[in-house]
Amino acid sequence: MNPKKAINQVSLRAPAKVNLFLAITGKRADGFHEINSVMSTIQFSDQVTLSKTRKKEEVLCVCKDDPTLSGPNNLACRAILRWRKFTGDRTGVKVNIIKRIPKMAGLGGGSSDAVATLRALNLLHGQPLRHSELLEIAEKLGSDCPFFLGNGLAQVKGKGEKVIQISGNKKKELNGRRIFLFQPPFGFRTPLLYQLLSKESLYSNSEWAEESFKKWKNGAIPVCKFLYNDFENIILRKYLFLDPLFKELEKRFGLKFHVSGSGSSCFSFAPENLSAKQVKDLVKKLLGENSHFWVSRISFN
Repeated sequence: MNPKKAINQVSLRAPAKVNLFLAITGKRADGFHEINSVMSTIQFSDQVTLSKTRKKEEVLCVCKDDPTLSGPNNLACRAILRWRKFTGDRTGVKVNIIKRIPKMAGLGGGSSDAVATLRALNLLHGQPLRHSELLEIAEKLGSDCPFFLGNGLAQVKGKGEKVIQISGNKKKELNGRRIFLFQPPFGFRTPLLYQLLSKESLYSNSEWAEESFKKWKNGAIPVCKFLYNDFENIILRKYLFLDPLFKELEKRFGLKFHVSGSGSSCFSFAPENLSAKQVKDLVKKLLGENSHFWVSRISFN
């Protein structure tokens, strides 16, 4: 039996990410922005299942949890087309996504689904592509995609294509840390936030950003003092309900929330003995029942 033809279905977890640190240090000549970020995967995840179909070149994408994500516009479908262009393979495939990570949340759900699709394709076909080749495809899909091909904790630079894996003590310190997350009942538009940031030139100094990273990595400052996001200055001024909520959560529970990526999800490390229900009740009271609240943990591949 040919092992490459024996596998007809692969199911993989597609984890969300949070930005522990996000400094935007300027606009590039290609129109993208230069970042210096530290990203970490968490337990909160989607599930991506790839199945071979009998019809050559067929590409199907189904997301029953959010029908707007079904169809050819899903980034997972674009990952399949990129794969085909790279490999020449035309096997029909169906992608089924169990969606838990919300859209426009700053948690990288779409990018993670696309990378899980790439990894599943590689497994489905007997792993013909090396990591470097998968990375080449991922870079063309989106800025967050290269990160999701790594070990779950990395410094991310450039427009997102430069991924420097972080291992050793830092991973041990963070792995399993409990976090709370919430999302208002709507997302934030990333292009608009970048426009506002650019208009006011609210960029971080690149030397400061790198020095901050080195201090954390070398153990000079704890992760709670390292948490930072350049988008927060813009977001807290545009969405005025967030700052009072942040302050109330810190006053009542000692939780220091930060925006992940360009939002709209926010996260905080949470002690093990703190009641998630009390925090959730406050978030729902102030943001409404259509807001979302999750308990998760830092978790690596």
